[in-house]
Amino acid sequence: MQKLLFLSLALVLSQLTFAQLKVSERAQLNFNKFNNEFFVLDDSTHYWTQKPGSHRWVKHSFVYDVKHPFKEVMEMTKVLSMAKNRYYFVHESCGNVYELYKDTLKRIDESFPHKNQYGAPMFAWNGSVYMFGGYGFFQVKDVFTRYIPSAKEWFEVNVKSTAMPSRRSAPLFVIEKDQFYLLGGLCRNHLKEIYLRDCWKYDCRTKHWEQLGEIHELLYNKMSIMKLNINLPNQVLLVNNRMIELDIRNNSWSSFENPMFLNMNKIASSKNNKYLMYVLSNSNNPNDLKVEVRKSKYFKEFKVGTYPIYQKISVFKRFPKEDYLWISLILNFLLFTLLFYIRRMHKVRFLQRSQKKLYKSDFSSIEWEVLRLIRNQGEMELSALNTYFNEAGLSHETLKKRRESFVKNIRIKIALITRKPIDEILIESKHNVDKRMKIIHWNEDIELEDESISDK
Repeated sequence: MQKLLFLSLALVLSQLTFAQLKVSERAQLNFNKFNNEFFVLDDSTHYWTQKPGSHRWVKHSFVYDVKHPFKEVMEMTKVLSMAKNRYYFVHESCGNVYELYKDTLKRIDESFPHKNQYGAPMFAWNGSVYMFGGYGFFQVKDVFTRYIPSAKEWFEVNVKSTAMPSRRSAPLFVIEKDQFYLLGGLCRNHLKEIYLRDCWKYDCRTKHWEQLGEIHELLYNKMSIMKLNINLPNQVLLVNNRMIELDIRNNSWSSFENPMFLNMNKIASSKNNKYLMYVLSNSNNPNDLKVEVRKSKYFKEFKVGTYPIYQKISVFKRFPKEDYLWISLILNFLLFTLLFYIRRMHKVRFLQRSQKKLYKSDFSSIEWEVLRLIRNQGEMELSALNTYFNEAGLSHETLKKRRESFVKNIRIKIALITRKPIDEILIESKHNVDKRMKIIHWNEDIELEDESISDK
């Protein structure tokens, strides 16, 4: 009986090891929320798990039932926790799917390596695997694919919203229950890499995309130097000697400073980021990699600050660049129409009578005297004005031209003051008896300033 007890104890101890695991660069790390435990796979015969707070790794044996070499499969796949004690290893470019379940690792799909979605965000929801965008065949994609286990194949997701993110690869993304949050990413334009700044949310239940805004400048400036777990969700990230913790639900991110972050590579967090699992490298020996699990508060002694993840996007930035030309043409057309309308209205107002009283100060003494003469008589012969222009030796034609020029100038001045058409001011007509003579008529609706008032 005592011997049996010792054997049982030895068997249990053989399944345990100390808090550190020595691993290689190809080690697959994951946190299984269904088991509430960390997962590490680095060997074709066994994998390791650790419950947060236990400080002990538990060893699990499994059978490797795959034709391809273990190292090759690990280098081309990423691990996702699908259910309790069930893990998928999915080809990073979309295609092959391997399942670790019931102590056996085997291939379960009937697909092939698509090589079409390298760097695409990969996440599991409701038993299926989803991938969006990525890079393949010399171009960035915006395809949204889904692996359905019952069909053992990949299909395009039938999105119900008209708006959706543009082409991108290697974005920062977070999974929050039924929500898939997509932040930024890389896009190539004329062989130049551009870091996108938009932020989107996809509801897995309603199949709708919603643009939340644009990434805050402080976070956007750090995205190019972040250590991302490519293809996998990132709620905790490393940037040089700082750790960034995302709280997408409250639209905030916090930055913590610690020199240990410089030697960390891969990182995974438990529920609510209470515990962190990370790969720690040795500065003297880069191949000496160890996996540890610690409470995240151990690294949060110095908090740099808390900032928003995204902010509302400007209305003008919502338009695609190719629409700017049409918008510019429409705005120019509207501006031209407005200017034409203003000029037209100004012309109409100009032609409208603004003042019907004439003032002596606006005319010369001779002009004012002639205006008074015509006003007093109501109408008079045009030749009666010759006395104002007649000089010795002056020909009849010259006298006539002077008189006509004088009358024309008076008409222009009155038109400018009263805004009446020139051809309606001091109208001329022929004499009833002698058709050679012209009669000039006074406009009854025009008044002259009272001279007695103006003299004062």
